[in-house]
Amino acid sequence: MIYKKLFVRIVLRLSLIVLLSVSMGWFLWMSAYPILAFVPLVLILYLLYRLIHDLNSTNRLLSQFFLAVKNDETALNLQHNGEGKSFDALRDSMQGVNQIIKDLRMKYQQKEIVSDAIIENAAVGILTFNSQGMVEGINRKGRELLGVHHLVSIKALMKTDPNLVALFQGIKAGESRVLKTQVKQKTLHLLVSCTCIKLDNENWKLLSFTDIKSEMDATELESWQRLISVLTHEIMNSIAPLTSLSETLVQTYSQIDAETVIGEKNLSKTRLGLQVIQEQGEGLMHFVDNYRQLTRIPKPQLKKVSLKHLFEHVKALLALDDDIRIDYHFSIKEDNLSIEADEKLMVQVLVNLIQNAQHAITDRGIIQVLACRGNEGNTLIKIIDNGMGIKAEDIKNIFVPFFTTRENGSGIGLSITRQIMRLHQAKISLESVYGEGCKVELSFPAYS
Repeated sequence: MIYKKLFVRIVLRLSLIVLLSVSMGWFLWMSAYPILAFVPLVLILYLLYRLIHDLNSTNRLLSQFFLAVKNDETALNLQHNGEGKSFDALRDSMQGVNQIIKDLRMKYQQKEIVSDAIIENAAVGILTFNSQGMVEGINRKGRELLGVHHLVSIKALMKTDPNLVALFQGIKAGESRVLKTQVKQKTLHLLVSCTCIKLDNENWKLLSFTDIKSEMDATELESWQRLISVLTHEIMNSIAPLTSLSETLVQTYSQIDAETVIGEKNLSKTRLGLQVIQEQGEGLMHFVDNYRQLTRIPKPQLKKVSLKHLFEHVKALLALDDDIRIDYHFSIKEDNLSIEADEKLMVQVLVNLIQNAQHAITDRGIIQVLACRGNEGNTLIKIIDNGMGIKAEDIKNIFVPFFTTRENGSGIGLSITRQIMRLHQAKISLESVYGEGCKVELSFPAYS
């Protein structure tokens, strides 16, 4: 409406200037009194002056307004000065827009104050730094955990722990790592998570970290209790027959003196007892060998591994094409999908998980091995079967060494699998509904 009024004023003045110009020409060339041409000339000059004045006033108003916005001057005061209703309305509109901008800035500042307060008082440490390691901000908990009063560059933490600096520099977006470190004679287990952002053509890392030592101690204690429970069960099952047989043999031969002739029946019982003792001893040795496997996993030799090539390797190794009992479906969402891993260890992981799925299927079934990219840029491999699944009460123990739900199972396959995944800074999770099937998900950090 404002601009329409201004437009009408300009059009009217231009129209009058045109008409006056025509009349001035008529007086000069057609009238007997050419001196009268002076009258329209004066009017034309006046209209031109008013037109230029209005345009300059508009430009001055706009320039004043935009300069105030640019310089964050919210105390802009555009008072009426009698230039007309159009300019008064324009000033009012600019004043209204300026008030809206002022209110928005006030709300933004209030939100910024609240956000800063939340970050500063967060229960986890928060640290932001650029690609050169220069720190943009660190909150109170972060300073407390790292033992610093202020931090300009993460390289200043080299005195505390070089491994901490290496972790901060090397951690990737969406990745979480745990580091055991010591800050001012205090042992910490820092869980560090990373988010990467790009601002003003510069890459920034936002790290959140917290000490999970107490949680790890509680988890470790619970894990030890579960492991000891399983070990006790396995060892007692092996030792109980040994003790019983040894006691029986001792009682039998303690009643026989040097002159007593041992009958064939006693000899037969003795041979049978010794055979059982031998078998139980071999079982214990096998049990110990399985335990040693958990501590002998080699350090991964990381390299780029194509999932397409990895899947082909696993299919050939297990001769899955010859298995008519189960339908296998391998799928990769992206042909060039890769992970950073030790190929031999990854083959071991997939073979173990697929074999577990095979054992869970009693009749004709389906096993799906799917690979895709996750929402956080990570790479996911999912092994899904429609077998019997795992009982709810057994899931919490499924990764405990020597725990098994299968007859004659060693109980170390999933434990080794989880250990291999941890060595790759990767994660493994399991979901199951008893009677419907099981899904195992492997999550690998984004491969750059």
